Amino acid sequence: MRKIVVVGAGISGLTAAIYAQRNGFDVTLCEQNSFAGGMCTGWKRKGYLFEGSLHCTGSNPKTELYGIWKDTGALSEDVKINLPDIFRVVEWETQILHIFQDISKTVEHLIDVSPDDEKQLRRLENDVKAFAHLQMPIFDIKGVKTQHPKRMTISGLLKMLPMLPQLGRLFNVSCKKYLEKFTHPGIRKLFRIIPDNYSSISLIATLSTWNMGDGGFPEGGSMAMIGRMVKTFEDLGGKLLLKTKVKKVNIENGTVVGIDLANEALAADSVIVTQETIAAIDQLFDAPLDDEWLTVLRNKTEPVVCTFIGVGIRAEIAQTPIPTWDLEEPIRYAGKTIKEIGFHNYSGLEGYAPQGCTTLTTTFTGDTYPFWKKAKEEGRYEDEKRKLSDQICRVICDKYPQAEGNIEVIDIATPLTYERYTGAYHGSWMSITGLGKKMRTYPGFSKKISGLYFAGHRLMTPGGLPVALYSGRKAAQMICRQYNVMFR
Repeated sequence: MRKIVVVGAGISGLTAAIYAQRNGFDVTLCEQNSFAGGMCTGWKRKGYLFEGSLHCTGSNPKTELYGIWKDTGALSEDVKINLPDIFRVVEWETQILHIFQDISKTVEHLIDVSPDDEKQLRRLENDVKAFAHLQMPIFDIKGVKTQHPKRMTISGLLKMLPMLPQLGRLFNVSCKKYLEKFTHPGIRKLFRIIPDNYSSISLIATLSTWNMGDGGFPEGGSMAMIGRMVKTFEDLGGKLLLKTKVKKVNIENGTVVGIDLANEALAADSVIVTQETIAAIDQLFDAPLDDEWLTVLRNKTEPVVCTFIGVGIRAEIAQTPIPTWDLEEPIRYAGKTIKEIGFHNYSGLEGYAPQGCTTLTTTFTGDTYPFWKKAKEEGRYEDEKRKLSDQICRVICDKYPQAEGNIEVIDIATPLTYERYTGAYHGSWMSITGLGKKMRTYPGFSKKISGLYFAGHRLMTPGGLPVALYSGRKAAQMICRQYNVMFR
């Protein structure tokens, strides 16, 4: 039986390992942490569960991605998907504005708020509905034998035709420019869910995902979902090694022969590297890899970086979702100024907080890695986290007086936290697709080293859970192709 080693037990690593094990290979999955999951994770502090992966694109059974989630055990008919009717709320002066799951309901609501924006709101509605058939295409790789082939069909192409005019029109339009067409400042604020400099396609695609009933929250969150994937892998006979950091991928005469751990070497016929790609090519190889696509990936990647904040409150905040509101006194950290804030409130979801308590989370997106890195080097890291924590405490207590004196925990995960736990370059979990730039897809294998494969969110922009999932399946197919095994 061919021996396969998979480096990293995140979504891509678990997916690759499950498919490879199912197809008759002897798979060892190595994970540096004491738990699997990678970027798809949550953690508990003092009884509060902080969900670090906010949604699961592909949770709608009608999507192609759902089939992979189901294959890996992550989702099934028995896993409840929490799909809220309201996805976002903002305060604007005396008004409360909503984005509903249903785009038509959203538009009718906003026309009542601003009749002058009806024409642009109707255009938004048409754009979102035109994207209804926009899905990540799930294809088999060239040359692999499969029991159930997945190919692009003519009917599939025809379904995508309605969105082609929108794609052409929106490709070079930034989110900021798109939203400037609305006259009502509250509506502009409501739809500011994607950074201003991103293509407006990202905004429309996100709204379309919600409108299609996708992007829900699996019951139990990331930790439960990863647990189901681990069980699937181990039930198939796979071996998961936790607290096992891979030091090096061993190569002899242009062929992978195994890996080095701290105190031993493991032989392997092939290795799938699912550690974040930039960090992996810097750390896991004695000689630099000179495949052209890896050079392009390194030079062209613009990392998405964030600071994550989880709050545990010994009081009930029943309002859900919590409206985004303007701050009287901005939050200042890492050279940035935060003038408005919103929180995800997990009230009503079982297991996220003790009885009568509340779990809140929020994320500040922006490349603050250099700031936190310097603070760490200068011994200011904990002080800077404390300063940010104090400001978070202030804004919550100003808004919700019942929180005063009852905030039990504020947990801050900086880019350095993500880097430490996942090994990712700058702690980044996605890549920016700049305005007017095409999405990039990378091969995921070395042309110069036999048996070396890659999977993970860097393999296709912009990344995220769907790319990690798909790339893991693709890597397993490459293994099957290499050894002439029928993929199933």
